[in-house]
Amino acid sequence: MHSSPTQYLCLALFPLVATTEVVAIPVATGLAALFPVSNSVAEWTTLPGAPGALTLSDATLKPFKVMSGTTHDYVAAPDGKLAMEAIYPKGLYKEPRGGSSFYAPGPDTVDFTTARELTFGYSIMFPQGFQFVKGGKLPGIYPTCFSARLMWRPQGAGELYTYLPDPSDPKYAANEKLCTMPQSQCNPTYGASISRGAFTFPTGEWLTVSERMKLNTAGQADGELELFVGGKSVISATWIIIRDSDEGRMRGIQFQTFFRSATADWASPVNQTAFFTDFSVAIISTL
Repeated sequence: MHSSPTQYLCLALFPLVATTEVVAIPVATGLAALFPVSNSVAEWTTLPGAPGALTLSDATLKPFKVMSGTTHDYVAAPDGKLAMEAIYPKGLYKEPRGGSSFYAPGPDTVDFTTARELTFGYSIMFPQGFQFVKGGKLPGIYPTCFSARLMWRPQGAGELYTYLPDPSDPKYAANEKLCTMPQSQCNPTYGASISRGAFTFPTGEWLTVSERMKLNTAGQADGELELFVGGKSVISATWIIIRDSDEGRMRGIQFQTFFRSATADWASPVNQTAFFTDFSVAIISTL
């Protein structure tokens, strides 16, 4: 199963590239990092101790289309915090490739499909000594006809990884300028590496990331995509085209993490794990 199933990619898709700023040290933690944009109209979080916090569980996330051969057990992370564990077995790079893969709408109180602008945040820990090898996929927002996830690269270099409308089509020409930005690579088949190295995933400690997506008005290039790390904006793209009709909506969380499957040299050299917690979603504005 490809990391971006064809049933979710119904446009002629092309990756996006964006501006970048290198971040050495996160500047915020907790709610400030998970919800970097204020004045939400609806939100939920599994951050322990937060007002109205929900339990990190399948009952909260409501996962579906769980990929065969993957797991997402809830365990104690190395520091004792409740977290979702992804397991990356040694040597796997094709089906089954380990890791975790599912889609999740989350609680009924926050309906992704009503959102024009939304943030999705979580905290991630790669244990001390984690071997990043060549790269792997990380969770992001699961929409209709487009996708926007995160990815790690060698030495833990972080990036956004997207499929968006192809700028070779005159209707989406506004996206062409984005593919010339530095530290980005566009590939119409395999997705885009956006602002690679704009931040670095550490090992042995938690890092909080939050992705903000603002849908464009159908027929206009007024969409936005932004990534916050530790509450600080590190990647930002504005005046872009994310969807081509009003049918294009955000749908939920696309939880996918695995060592990217290409050739054997992408595989994890040892059995490894990563931990995910503090899942948080906020609708900033509605359609």
